[in-house]
Amino acid sequence: MYKRRIRDHYSQLSRSYLKIADYIMTNYFDVSFMTAAQLAETVGVDTTTIVRFSQRLGFSGYPDLLTNIRDQVKLEIYAAYEPQELTPDDPAATFATRIEQERTNLQQMLVHNPPEHVERVAAIARRAENVLLLAEGYAEAAAELTAEQLRHRGISAEVAAHDLVKRAATLLHADGRTVVIGIGAGEYGDDVARTLEFARGRGCPTLGVIGSLASPINRAADEVIYAPTHAPGPLPSVVALTAALAILVELMSEDDDQAVETYGQAYAAAFQFLRERPSVAEE
Repeated sequence: MYKRRIRDHYSQLSRSYLKIADYIMTNYFDVSFMTAAQLAETVGVDTTTIVRFSQRLGFSGYPDLLTNIRDQVKLEIYAAYEPQELTPDDPAATFATRIEQERTNLQQMLVHNPPEHVERVAAIARRAENVLLLAEGYAEAAAELTAEQLRHRGISAEVAAHDLVKRAATLLHADGRTVVIGIGAGEYGDDVARTLEFARGRGCPTLGVIGSLASPINRAADEVIYAPTHAPGPLPSVVALTAALAILVELMSEDDDQAVETYGQAYAAAFQFLRERPSVAEE
């Protein structure tokens, strides 16, 4: 399969081949309708480079690669309209069951957060000049990721330390310009809720992102996004939590089209420079 061949050869590909590989991996449905010339024009290389790239992967040429891509697209279409029957002990059944559970969680998030509620959340999020995130348990990784995403968008953000001495010191600098976000995956979070109460007393706008309505964060924050964390087994899912936090990042940023384009160009330039491998000959 072409995806496996690209992964196997990826670290040895030249810069022009990497551009082709990246485009095919992320846009294979579109590529399945493209000629070699169309793909070359889209990626910004010449047609012969497309042919040589196909051969580099072990295909006889672009038509052979294209056939392989189209076969993958057909399989995905058939799987959507004619799902294969799976037995309970089949790993694919476990995969499908978990995906359905995550779909249900996300649908429930829509039901429990109607437009008028989201407007109130957005009104708080848009006030953020600084963001302080508090998390418990399995939500900690999502908090760290969110803080990093906010900083990349130019918004001051940090995750509060667990140590109460350090947390108290951090809160001394919080004021009405600091949005404090408490995140909890389950029914726990007393320390987070207590911190939110203190922050509200200092005039900080507060938000909660919770996986359980029984969480004490639900009672401590000004507004709450409910992002169900139901999952098979004892451990909660953080998929909906991560989605809710990604929405908050977007609401706090709200860049116009020009800002998004400028950011995208700057990021692409930096990434392209960092991944250059001078030791690999240019094709």
